[in-house]
Order: sequence, then structure tokens, then C-alpha cells
Amino acid sequence: MPLVILAFDEAHTLTDREGNRDAAWSNFSELRHVLRALHRFPLFSLFLSTTGKISQFTSAKDEDVSRRVILGQLALIQPFTDLGFDTLAKPISLEEDWDLESVTTDSHIAHLGRPLYVSLN
Repeated sequence: MPLVILAFDEAHTLTDREGNRDAAWSNFSELRHVLRALHRFPLFSLFLSTTGKISQFTSAKDEDVSRRVILGQLALIQPFTDLGFDTLAKPISLEEDWDLESVTTDSHIAHLGRPLYVSLN
């Protein structure tokens, strides 16, 4: 169970590659290297982006900047894509009495957005 969750919003801004084809790197690849060094700690990282270019975060194995990925010594987690919004939101019915007070309650607002953690108990 992670004690720390790092979330990088609009993470596609970290993926611009520098250098040439033989020595390409990006801030994303450097950050990935640092996070891999911390693998023994209760840490989980999320890279969030609204870009439509999934190839910025995952590429073909032979195009990755990590030699260990290319050689098959490390495997990457495939990205989760097309995640819906408000999956736990209570449906609003026109037959019910909804007003500004009811939609601004903590109970209603707590069910909006994307869940970051799901208990498997």
C-alpha cells in the first residue's frame, strides 16, 4: 500500500526529447529513472495528461530510451486510457428535488471526479 502518491498533471510537457537518436533523453525518462531507484519505498506515481498522443508516454519497446526496456529486462506498465469522469456520481433525476444546496453538499461533491484508489477488500 503506497504511503505517498505523486501526481504529475499535464505530464506530456515532460516528454520532449533532447539529444540525438543514439543519446536521446527527456525529463520524463530522467524522472522515470529516479522513480525506479525508489522502488523499495511505498511510493506510487501517476502521470496525467489531456493530450491525445499516447505515444508520448509509451512507445515501441525498441524505441524506448531505456536500454533495460529494449533488452526486455524491465517491462513498462501500459497506460490507462479513456477513463471516464464522475464514475461514482449519483445520477440526477428530474423527478427528484435538486437545488443548489443539495448539489453543493460534501456527500455529493465527494462522489465527483475520478477515483484514485479502489479498495479490494
